[in-house]
Amino acid sequence: MNKKDNGVLEILTKRGIISNDNSAVADKQQERRKMAFHNTELLLKKYRDIIWMMECFPDNIAEELEEPLGDFDAMFERLDLEMTLGNKKVENRLASMEKTRLLIDRVNDALTVLKKKPHEGEKLYEIIKLTYINSEVLNHTEILYRLNLSSRQYYRLREQATMIIALRLWSAPNKDIDFWLDIMTSFNDKH
Repeated sequence: MNKKDNGVLEILTKRGIISNDNSAVADKQQERRKMAFHNTELLLKKYRDIIWMMECFPDNIAEELEEPLGDFDAMFERLDLEMTLGNKKVENRLASMEKTRLLIDRVNDALTVLKKKPHEGEKLYEIIKLTYINSEVLNHTEILYRLNLSSRQYYRLREQATMIIALRLWSAPNKDIDFWLDIMTSFNDKH
C-alpha cells in the first residue's frame, strides 16, 4: 500500500466509515491509562491513612497477642513463635503488611523519580508532597500560596505529576501489586 492509500484509509477510519483494528487497541490503551491515573490518584489520597496504619501495626499486634512488646526485636521473636505455632491470623496480617510495605516502597520510588525529572521535577514533587504525602493536611489555598501557583497551574501540574507516578507504579506490574490493585478497586466501589 502506498502513502496515498494509507492517507485515504486514515481519513475513512477517522470519519467512522470503516473500522480499524488499531482503534480498538488505542481505546484499550486509553482506558488502561485512565484506570492507572485513577488508581494512582486514589492511592495518593489514601497514602496518609496507609502510613498511619503501618505505624499502628506493632501496637495492634501487641494487643492481639495480649502482650506488650517493648521493641521490634521482641515483636519479631514473638511473631515468629506465633507463626511456628500456626497462628494463621498473625501470618495473614504479616503477609498483608509486607504487601503494603512493597506498595509504599514503590510509591516512594516513583516520588524519587518524579523529583529527578528535568525542568519541573522539583515543582511536581512539591505539589504531590503538599497535597498527599505530608502529615500536615493543607487546604487548596494554602497549597497554592506555598507553591506560588495559580489554581489552573496547580491542577495542570498535579495531573502531570500523577500521570508520571502512575506510569512508574503500574507499567511494570508485580504479582504483589495485584493485591493493591484489588484494594484500589474496592476503594473505588465505595466512593
